[in-house]
Amino acid sequence: MLFCIVVTSIFFNIFLVDFITCDGIFYLQRVPSSCVQTTVTTTQDNTTTTDCFIFSWQQITNLATNYTTYQDPTTNQTFYAQIAALTVLGTIDNRDLNYHCPPSGYNGVAPGCATQNNTHLVVLHINALDNKLYSINVILSGTPFPSPSSLVDNQPPFGTARHVFYGGIPTQSTDYLKICKRNSTTQCPNNDISAHALANPFPSNTGYGIFGIKRYDFVTNSVWIMDDVNQILICTAGTKYYYFNASGFFLYDYTSNTCIWSSACNYQCEVYNYNSRFLDYAGEWVITKKWGVGDMKPVAAQAWIGNAIDAAGIFPVILYIDNATGHYIGLDKIDEIPASNMGASYWYTAHDDTITGESVLKYHPNVVDVGCVSRLRDWSGPINDGEMVMTSKNSRLILWTAFFLYFFVT
Repeated sequence: MLFCIVVTSIFFNIFLVDFITCDGIFYLQRVPSSCVQTTVTTTQDNTTTTDCFIFSWQQITNLATNYTTYQDPTTNQTFYAQIAALTVLGTIDNRDLNYHCPPSGYNGVAPGCATQNNTHLVVLHINALDNKLYSINVILSGTPFPSPSSLVDNQPPFGTARHVFYGGIPTQSTDYLKICKRNSTTQCPNNDISAHALANPFPSNTGYGIFGIKRYDFVTNSVWIMDDVNQILICTAGTKYYYFNASGFFLYDYTSNTCIWSSACNYQCEVYNYNSRFLDYAGEWVITKKWGVGDMKPVAAQAWIGNAIDAAGIFPVILYIDNATGHYIGLDKIDEIPASNMGASYWYTAHDDTITGESVLKYHPNVVDVGCVSRLRDWSGPINDGEMVMTSKNSRLILWTAFFLYFFVT
């Protein structure tokens, strides 16, 4: 039976917590044989021992950042998904879980990663009602970084490790959280991870929303317009505009009025690397609140945790896909080096299907407006109108056309 024990002492009529012990489990989502039972202890003792991980509660309190609040639809409990880069000592079954940066240019992207020793990149799931920590996702870096051409969806390396604490652990500002192996077990969730596939590529979609960085109390507009048929994409964050095509991308900075071309990452590098080679399914979350977004309506989303690989480099994320439409609707980015108010967040409050051959070209400012090229065709190439897709907006047109052809042409 899984339970928690809280041991206290009385001093001047004040209850002081000496230590808290709970049962839990630990496993790597992609490695079924990794499942072990754990003893989870909050204690003043930070001595490292065999088969134990040690977290600092003070560091968790100081460094955890919350961009997303969600409800678990299976339990109706509300959680803060707090992201952090934490110094963690120890191993379990010789798995240290430390995050390592890939070689420069891995999978065709420019360098953009730095980390420190003994650093775990984590998502902490803290209950909004009782302020207890119920689980931790640890993002794995993929070391020793095999050739990208050999990677298989939902198979090692990459993915996540997971700590689960039954009954929850009360959070605090001092002492240490020690997670130690007891014995191997089969209690870990028997998830068929192949049953959850991240669409690759995403359905062509258009999103309008925000980009925010808590460290600077900065929130600005963001746009995502993806046209997969024509291999073109526009992604913006405030005054920075990224224009991707099949060859590379333009980075335009509105503030300095500069336009720079790079072949380091093209449309496929930017979009196709968001897939199940690098991200693990984390469940369905009903997102109830996003930092930087006011008056938000709850959104049911698939949450994916792992690594994003794009023009900005390789970086850990929580990625969100709209459960109803399959559209990409945002991500929370985790910095690799421990810092307060870390990370950044994209969130698209309005999104819809992209109109193939039209949505990207009609967006302003486009590459001609900002002076990257003199003719739009030089960047976009020949435009394929693609096939008309049955959506709520054009279904009436399709049905009316079929009706007309049947009665007036045949």
